[in-house]
Amino acid sequence: MATLAEYQQSQRIAALVFGRFKVGKTFGAATWPRPNFLMFDRDGIATLTNPDFIAKHGWKGDLLFEEFRDKNKDKWGAIKTHNALDDACRYFDKWMTPTYRDKFDTWVVDSGTSLTEACRNKAIYLMSQAGMGVKSNTLEIGHKTGMIAPKVQDYGAERSMLEQFIQMLLDTDKHVLFLCHEKEITSDSGSVEAIVPALTGQSVDAVSVKFSEVWNVARVKQAALWIPVVKTSQTMTLKVGSRLGIPDGTPFDYSSITKALATSREQAKVSSPSAPTTKG
Repeated sequence: MATLAEYQQSQRIAALVFGRFKVGKTFGAATWPRPNFLMFDRDGIATLTNPDFIAKHGWKGDLLFEEFRDKNKDKWGAIKTHNALDDACRYFDKWMTPTYRDKFDTWVVDSGTSLTEACRNKAIYLMSQAGMGVKSNTLEIGHKTGMIAPKVQDYGAERSMLEQFIQMLLDTDKHVLFLCHEKEITSDSGSVEAIVPALTGQSVDAVSVKFSEVWNVARVKQAALWIPVVKTSQTMTLKVGSRLGIPDGTPFDYSSITKALATSREQAKVSSPSAPTTKG
């Protein structure tokens, strides 16, 4: 049995980071130590060739990444076979071998929204096969009509694969940034009830609970510049939080986040000299 006084906080950061498109999520993630991008967004890595990013953070020519997309589709855009998720798993396995694992420090998924699509594509394909219990005809209908309308069993398989993939990353000794777009959940009258990561159904809660840090990224004006900052204080609609105590409004870059974290921990030590230490 352990006591709270014996607890050592990890210096690794595992954060679900969500926000609107083009708000600066990829920019911020690229400032983390030696990132390795699992890039599911089409042409997403081109963001880091943007002159504004280079001017602020420098040219990161040695940044690691791999792009993953399902390639074999029919004329309607329905998959014939899946590959993106399996390719990403093989990439993960490669980079966690003794030969490669010490060459990077941060996993970045960009984005979770597109990863969800890759999981859904594999789910639709697998659930169309014989011997899968309650078989789905989503793929068959998609090939005939061009309309992909997933069934309950497709979504269940999607969730399982998505959550297993995320847990696989979290079980490593690396920082993990899971970038997502945001969505609004509205009432029947149209009022916004919640702003959450753009994930499917119960994955919003099941995935968020896996992360100590859930941040929303928004742009705010400081002096003459608009910069991305993290929102960590939950409101009636915005579903976020920080177990580490990252202050609301901290700029979304590694230097600012770690500086804010160090300040928070120093303040804790002043108020309680026996506050926890950190571990790598």
